[in-house]
Order: sequence, then structure tokens, then C-alpha cells
Amino acid sequence: MMTDLSLLNCWNTWDVRHVNAVMRMSDLAQVRVGFYDNQRKLYKDEFFATEITKYGMHDLYGRYSEIEIKFQGSVYKLESASNGDQFVYKVSPQGSPLNSHLKFYISGLFRWGGKGNCSIAKEGHHLILQSDKRKYAIQVVGEIDESTLVNGSHLGITLHADKPIYIQCNSTMTIPEMESVLAKNKGISLNDAVKGQNALNEVPEAIMKGMLWNTVYDRVKDRLVTPVARTWCLGKMGEWVMFGSYVLFCWDTFLSSLLCGIQDKKLAYQQIYSILQEVSSRGMIPNFSGELRNSEDRSQPPVGAFCVLKLYEQFGDIVLLEQTFEALLKWNQWWTVNRDGNQDGLLEWGSDPYPDTPENTFIAGVEQVDDLTAAKWESGLDNSPMYDEVIYNKASHTMELSDVGLNSLYALDCRALSKIAELLGKQTFAISLAVEYERVKTLVNFELWNEEKGIYMNKDWKGAFNERVSPTCFYPMLAGIATPEQAQRMMNEHLLNENRFWGEFVIPSVPKDDPAYLEQDYWRGYIWGPMNYLVYEGIKNYKFHDAAFAFAEKSNTIFMKEWKLHSQIRENYHAITGEGTCTHMQTWGGLLGYVYTEEFISASAWGGYRFGNLSGVLGGLNNFPLGSDRYTVDSGSHLIVDKNGEPYIRANVPVLITDWSIKNRVLHCSVEHRMAGELVLTINDDADEFIIFIIGLTGTRELRETVDRFSQVIALI
Repeated sequence: MMTDLSLLNCWNTWDVRHVNAVMRMSDLAQVRVGFYDNQRKLYKDEFFATEITKYGMHDLYGRYSEIEIKFQGSVYKLESASNGDQFVYKVSPQGSPLNSHLKFYISGLFRWGGKGNCSIAKEGHHLILQSDKRKYAIQVVGEIDESTLVNGSHLGITLHADKPIYIQCNSTMTIPEMESVLAKNKGISLNDAVKGQNALNEVPEAIMKGMLWNTVYDRVKDRLVTPVARTWCLGKMGEWVMFGSYVLFCWDTFLSSLLCGIQDKKLAYQQIYSILQEVSSRGMIPNFSGELRNSEDRSQPPVGAFCVLKLYEQFGDIVLLEQTFEALLKWNQWWTVNRDGNQDGLLEWGSDPYPDTPENTFIAGVEQVDDLTAAKWESGLDNSPMYDEVIYNKASHTMELSDVGLNSLYALDCRALSKIAELLGKQTFAISLAVEYERVKTLVNFELWNEEKGIYMNKDWKGAFNERVSPTCFYPMLAGIATPEQAQRMMNEHLLNENRFWGEFVIPSVPKDDPAYLEQDYWRGYIWGPMNYLVYEGIKNYKFHDAAFAFAEKSNTIFMKEWKLHSQIRENYHAITGEGTCTHMQTWGGLLGYVYTEEFISASAWGGYRFGNLSGVLGGLNNFPLGSDRYTVDSGSHLIVDKNGEPYIRANVPVLITDWSIKNRVLHCSVEHRMAGELVLTINDDADEFIIFIIGLTGTRELRETVDRFSQVIALI
């Protein structure tokens, strides 16, 4: 169960420690760009996100990458372009003044015990990397420094750093020829990448840079993985190394699959496959799993089946469902066996007393399981005030708190798995999972809805509601648990209430009237991509179109503010100032931009594509993948959709098209509009008939017609 990586056997930034190096996965040969301050005798060849001033284009297949790094006050642009065994690498100083005492040190090596050796050719301008199967002749073009002695760990060549240098592998090109390769490969990569326009300018590109610059080679399991951030792998707390050469967090990685899906199906699937490879012997997907340690005692929010189903609806590959159903089902079944502490049918977060070993360590110096802190970690909301006064039950290994968020996500998991089972023809499972979904839905509504407060609330085992709420209390909308009336109350009284959750920046992880809000500390106030995404999906479920658009737009504003100022995607964001906080260049911050792309084009987990919105805001995406096709959407006072470069949908007023699906050459969809106009469909290559529900100025009508062999013109009245 793994994406075919044969196309990825290219020179690329696969080394988790070194964005400033290119490596081949096949034999672990690496060429690294190091920096040396001859005045301070300081050598550096490892750079973290805070030392990167700009994340540029990055191609998964090694065709082009670009990044800017800061060393000793000077900024350098690193560009690479590869094709098979060959690559071109350019390092150029940016701006001025340039310090003459700064040097480049170009080294060659084999990583992680790769079998091979490195030597320097007699003329001194070449490195030779020789593996069992290949020889790599590395030529350095620049002003060689013969006098400076660099105490590097690997054999290398020293050059002056005040002018651009070039490195090429297995070629003898001139500088103009190398520049041509860089320009050509960059053009090809840009042409193949998803692109945002107008309101979505740079949004999908930033999301993908977050994913691709964090995608690395895992030597332990010989695969490609995307940690939430390289920093989480190799960062330190005091003397304590965090997780080693890789770490995968559970719900983070599942949600990352959706981010990858806006451009690259293979990388999206690899997120799913890689986290499912971490499943425990008991069928549980751990909170985290890494080279040095993993969490055998606890899991994390069950969003996996939903993400897999959404990817299936986007790309249509039944094999994805076939390869993941069994593991996802076992995880689903694990919850009721291990997390219903009082056997009342509702779930609680917990932590099992197994194993209590250093390998299970999460935070430096804390080797703990089976307590309230570990149970909070399972929730994913580590220090949420919802759990401040909660009792932990050692006998059940759970909190004594039936949790709205957990039960809603478990219900969602059952619903998604039921549909997957149906698609796979596993009717027995489809039925039993649907029954389980209805059981949990009924219980959540009966036990956890607070009619007086107008919101779902956690409840302790004594039957008292927990007054501390968070956006997880809106998750019943995501799972389809809330009635329309309940959803409307939550929207009006809580989510859109500026004294609670609404405002310039949304959605704070605690309401504004909670004492913890002013703390703005992690899950005590900060805004988080995953929380925004799950709440947003719930808003869409109940067709609150205007609120969904406003929510997505506000989320994207926070995301792009940090990106445009600092070229960073952050772990979370300050709910009062909107500034980025905590870990730099963390993948799931991209979910704040992702929700905005969903307002223009997306695939629903429950079936059908969506095009456009009713806002009138001008924006769109180019090269967005649906099925095996690429779409361009331009939405504003109109809607323009092209499929593979050809006209597909046209409207001269804002329209929202949902549930778009074509089966047996019959198109089914819904079209909503608020202005009179015209809709033109050019779908004769795909469909012979259409059935469209039109919701407009005169109410709702159903239109059934045979498709014209040219274009179908539909009046919007």
C-alpha cells in the first residue's frame, strides 16, 4: 500500500535536515550547499524555517525548486533543476552589501549509510560520487577559493560567495545553457501546477509549497512522507531530540491529503498510505509515530474515512477505497471498545496504560500514559479549557466526559465508512455502519444538545453540562447530526455572534467570553487550520452559503497575511492580531487557505463537484484536478469553467453549482442563482441528457432535457 515512487527517483530536497541539498532516493547520493564565515570560523549546512526568507516554487518530480536562505545577514537564492541523473544548481547572493569573508562549501556524500564514496578530481573543480550502480560527476562553476580552510564534515569545494555559482551533474554545459535549463524547467513546473487568480492569487501555490517543502524521504521505511513540519522531526527541547528523521501525526496527515489533492493525486494518496502504515497491532492509528518514538497509548480525532472518501469523490479511484477500507474499519471499531468508559454509548478521550516506556515519550522529560494530560493529547486540543476541571478515570482509562467533538467525528467516520462499504459492494458493513451512525446521532442529540444554551455541550458522567465550549461543539453540523433548526440556532447565537466566535479573525479555539480567550495560548484562543476546516464543512452541509463564504474568506485573510509578509505557514494564528504563532512552515496551516479554494471549486465527500459561489467576488483557480481532468474556474459576476482547456460551463451572473455528477451519460446537478441571467453548458462529450434542479428568483424547478450536440442554453429566471 504505497504510491509508486519510480517517477520520484530524481534529484530533489528529500533530506529532512537539508533544504539546501539535493539527493537521489535510489542510492542516497547527495550534493549539499554549505556556508562558511571565514571571519567567525562558523560553518553551517543545516537551516530551519526561521532562517528561510522565501519559499519558492517546488516541483515534486525534481524539475525545479527555489528557496532563499539567510546566513550571517546575507540572503542567498538556491535554485535547482533536475532530469534523470543530471541536475543544475545555482546559488546566487541577493542584494547588497556582500561580505567577502562568506564562502560557499559544496560537499558530496552518501546519506544514511548509502554505499558509495566521494573524491575530488585533480583539477579541483569536480566532485566524483561513485555508488554501486552510478557515477555522478559534479562540476562546480564559480570562483574557487584555494586558501580558505573549511572544517566541514564531508569532502567539498570552497568558493567565494559574493558572486553566483553553478553546480552541474553529469553534464558539461556553459553558464547560458545552465540558465536555459533552469528557466525551461521552471516554466514546465509552473505550467503543470495549480494556480490561483484574483482573490485566490498565490493561495493554492502557498498551500502546495507548504506541502512540498516538507515532503522528505523516510529511510526507516523506504518511502516518501510529509511531516507537518521538518522542525517537528529534528527540533530539540533542551537536549531532547523530538522524533528523529520522520514523524507523522494522525489527523494532521489525513488532512494533509486534502491539501495535496489540489494539485497532485499521488502525493495526496501517499499521505493516506503513509499514516496507515503506522497502525498499531490493536488496529489503532497512533497520535504520532516517528523514528524514535510513537504513542501506543492513544489515537487522535478520527477524520481518516472522511478524507479518503473525499479524495475518492475527487479522483474516482476505487483502488484507494479497496486499499484503505480494512484499516479504517479496524480503527473505527477500536473506538467503541476502548473509549466508552462508562458504557453509555458515548465516547470519551483517553489513554491506555500501554506501554509506559521512554519510546512513548511525547514531551521532553514526560514519560506518561493513562492520565488526563495524555487523554488531552488524544483529543488533539492539548490545553483546551474544556478539559481544565475534567476528572480522569484510571479504571476506564478515559476522561469522565462525553465529548461532542469526538462523538461527532466518530459518527462522521461511521457515515463515511458506510458509503465506502457501499461503493465496494460490502453491503453488510454498509448497513451496520449506517445503523451505528444513526445510533450515535440519536444519542448525541438526546444527551449533548443543550436546549437552553442553543448549542451542543460536553457532559460529565454525573449528567452535568460542561460550560466551557469550543468550535468542536459545532462538529455535529459536520456529521449531519444537527437538525436544521439546531444548526440555525448555533449559527445565530454562537458562531456569528461577535461576542462569542465571530469577528475579524475566525474561529478562535475558545469563545471570546471565556476567561481563557485573553490568554491566547495554543488551544486557549489561537486559530487553527484543522478546526476552521471542520467547522467550515459543517457550515456548508447546512447550505449557509453566505456564512460559509465569509468564514472561508476570513480564514484565508489570516493565512495570506502571514504568507505575504514572511513567506510562512504557521501552526496556528493569534485570534486578536491575526499574526502567525508557534511552528513555522507547518503544513496544516494551509487548511485556512484551502477552505477558500473550496468556495470556487471542490469535490464533496458525499458526491458531486462544486463550481462557483454567489458572492460576486472575483477569483478562481487554474489547473485544478478533478478525476483525470484539469479544470479552470473563474467566478465573480459570472462563472466560467473550462475542462482541459475547452469551454464547459458559462454563466453571465453569479451561480453556485453543486452535486455535479455524470453517470451513464446523464448529468445531475443543482444550480442556485439570485439574479436573472443565462447558463450555457457545453457537455456533449460527456452527457446525452441532464437533470438540473434550479433554485432561483421564482423558486425551485426541475429541468430535464436532452443535450444539444453543441451547447445547451438555460434561462436563469
